Amino acid sequence: MNKVTDITFLPDLIKLPKESLKEICTDLRLDTTGTSFDLAQRLWDYIADGNRDGLESLENRLLSGKTSVAWFKAVDLQALRGLKKHLIDGEHNFFGNVLTIEASELTSEPKLIAAAELNENEILLRYVYNSGNRRTISGTQVFTTPKSEITTAYLNLNEGIVEIRTDAKNATKIASAITKIGDLDIVLEPKAILAPFGNDVEQIASALNGELIDATSTPELDLEDFTEEQAQAILNILNALNSYFDDESETELIESLKNASETFGDHLLTAPFTALILNGMERVGMRTNVGDLRGQPLYDTLRPYLQHQGGFIKFKFPVDGIEKNFTIRVGLTTDSVYFTTPATEEVIKYVRENLIQNVGVVIQ
Repeated sequence: MNKVTDITFLPDLIKLPKESLKEICTDLRLDTTGTSFDLAQRLWDYIADGNRDGLESLENRLLSGKTSVAWFKAVDLQALRGLKKHLIDGEHNFFGNVLTIEASELTSEPKLIAAAELNENEILLRYVYNSGNRRTISGTQVFTTPKSEITTAYLNLNEGIVEIRTDAKNATKIASAITKIGDLDIVLEPKAILAPFGNDVEQIASALNGELIDATSTPELDLEDFTEEQAQAILNILNALNSYFDDESETELIESLKNASETFGDHLLTAPFTALILNGMERVGMRTNVGDLRGQPLYDTLRPYLQHQGGFIKFKFPVDGIEKNFTIRVGLTTDSVYFTTPATEEVIKYVRENLIQNVGVVIQ
């Protein structure tokens, strides 16, 4: 049966952090000078003869790293559970071999080339496809070379979870390719990330015991008949507040408030002033370099009048016994997570379990 190291390819090595590559090259007595690409190529040449034991120390990082992740759920668990047997007993045993496909044969349709078993219920699939064409000009000749992409799919056969490690658009293509394997009648549905948490990034940060360090939102209130005169009235109030703190003169502040009351009329009775300030803005972004956005005065003031569209969450997770910081970006429109910090298999599992498998939040 294939191991993770057996279904690892040069593009996977290139994506590894340079320090990880230097570490493994050191252990294998390989030259540690040069760029990350040099180290990856050197390592790839070393294992080309099939001796991949040297990669085992990096096994939990080989197919993770900086990646987008989207999740799907099998409608019929039994259909998905028959997948492993089908891939072993079929014409090409993907769990015991690696299918070789020439670059010239690749299309935009993902092709399965290998599989590995993590345990009885968890497997990894590797897909390759043409993500575009690169044009090279040499003198008077133009050459077109396909750009191949290799993607990982994690499947939990017992729970019906399918995790695709690529951008949202291509994740759907990979998921579709999985449903076409054999005559198993596999049907997958996208697994929403934010919906179970009330589309609230704060709830996701809490689920991961993390900190919300960046949030992108849209104003909840949208006054279609908001006029330039009303916008000026808000600006006058803000300027009057600044003046009041400078010279403690109440006259200008009171006059601005009275003028705004006349300008807004009923709107001032039905909409909080903070919501009026945000009106007309297409998107509001806030970020903190230290700690959590939650608890920051400006964020807490504006938060009740904003709808989250996504955000960055920082959380801690132990790696080799040492607690480290990891950051993810959560997207509402894509329903995906992007690991901006190179992740290990354990880190991805931690996020998966808390956002997809063991969701039990109370929406406030």
